[in-house]
Order: sequence, then structure tokens, then C-alpha cells
Amino acid sequence: MAKRKSDLPTHNEVEETVEDYDQQMSEKVEELEVLTEDTETVRAAHEALDLETTVEGASEVEALVDEAEDHTVEAFDSDDENLDDIQSEAQDYENELDERHETAEADRDKISDAEGRIETQQTADDLANAEAAVQEEMDFLEDNNQKAVEARRENEQAQRDLQNRINSGRRS
Repeated sequence: MAKRKSDLPTHNEVEETVEDYDQQMSEKVEELEVLTEDTETVRAAHEALDLETTVEGASEVEALVDEAEDHTVEAFDSDDENLDDIQSEAQDYENELDERHETAEADRDKISDAEGRIETQQTADDLANAEAAVQEEMDFLEDNNQKAVEARRENEQAQRDLQNRINSGRRS
């Protein structure tokens, strides 16, 4: 009898997991976008200030604006790390889907080998159907893995773009 793990995911669970990682990454990128825009707004406001009141007043205003930028950049850095964690988990899931695809491919090859040694037509037809089912499973896994990879890569690119915007104006 064939070996089968009891903790195999359903098609629905695979699709939901891929969609969930995509949604989590997209939401985190949206949060980073807001923080980036806030940081750029604070920086623009800081550069636009004349600060020609008094030494104390100008120093206090400048320090408070710098503090506002620091808080926003700190929030960006925290969310950026959270996005890295989500992307790492998503990549682990991609690897799991790759492993499942490789297992399905090996199963397909085993069925094909057996089918080539079968003499009775009905049995050969049944094995051909099994081989086709495994191929469908491989296609399903490949499609979902590709969706996961594309979503992660798009979010990584968006993240890099936002990091560049944040880092371009960082104070030393």
C-alpha cells in the first residue's frame, strides 16, 4: 500500500495560504508606503522651515521635527523587519510547494514505469488516468508556487524602492 502523510494540505488550503501570504505582504508594503510618505513630508517640512525666531525656539522646533522623523523612520524599520519575516515564511512555503511538486513528479515517473510493464489494457488505462491525475496535481502545485513567487518578488521590489526612498534622506 502507498505511504501517505496524514497532514497533507487540501487544494483550498494551498490556495488560501498563497493568498494569505500575498495579502500580508501587500498590507505591510502599504503600511511602509504610508510611513515613507510621512517621512518625506516631515523631511520636506524640515527643509522648508526658516527657523528665524530665537535660538531656543528654533532649536526646539528643529529637535521636535527631527524627533517626528526619527519616530516615523523607526516605525518604518520595524514594519520593514516584519515584512522580511513574512517574506521569509512565504519563501519557506514556496520551498514546501517545490518539494511537493518534486514528490509528485517522482510519483508520476513511478506510475509511468509501472504502466509500461502492464499487459492488460484496463489496468494500463487506469494507470494512465492515475498518471494524468498526478500531472494535474503537479500543474496545480506549479501554478500556486508561481503565484507565490511572483507575489513575494513584487513585494520585495516595492520594499526595496521604499527602503531607497527612506534611506536617501537619512541623517547621519
